[in-house]
Amino acid sequence: MLRQIINERRINDPGLVLDNLHEEMISALNQRNNESTDGMDVAICSLDLERNVLKYAGANRPLWIVRGEELIVHSPNKFPVGGLQITHEENFLSHEIQLKPNDAFYIFSDGYADQFGGEAGKKLMTKKFKEMLLSIQHLEMDEQQKHLSDYLESWKGENEQVDDVLVIGVRV
Repeated sequence: MLRQIINERRINDPGLVLDNLHEEMISALNQRNNESTDGMDVAICSLDLERNVLKYAGANRPLWIVRGEELIVHSPNKFPVGGLQITHEENFLSHEIQLKPNDAFYIFSDGYADQFGGEAGKKLMTKKFKEMLLSIQHLEMDEQQKHLSDYLESWKGENEQVDDVLVIGVRV
């Protein structure tokens, strides 16, 4: 569906991509005529490298930008693509962000913060995930990936992985 929306329909604004994906998912799962409540939380970005402009839209998934020692949160729309809120009135909002040299931005699934582990067997949580991203900004992106992966494995310990884990980070 994404390939069709972006490549065939030539839609590249993240909010419009999510609006179209929402309609396609509802249609594909016949959600207006049955009890299917499957939905998807997603963040999508487009990056204009010539102007250093990032466009972002999110369905229940934020965008984080690390600028110096500050973590800037761009909030998503609070509804999924498809799923229970088929008839939401709002369109997905596209955020246009002027990036600065050395900014790093991150989109991610909820799996990292929701992983159970540690000494008490509790969730890692968003606060700890944010603190970790801030603490590893001095590392190259490939080293950040290794650190995040190693930390999650250590945190998880003997616990099973509870969800998908995806973290995408880009430094400008």
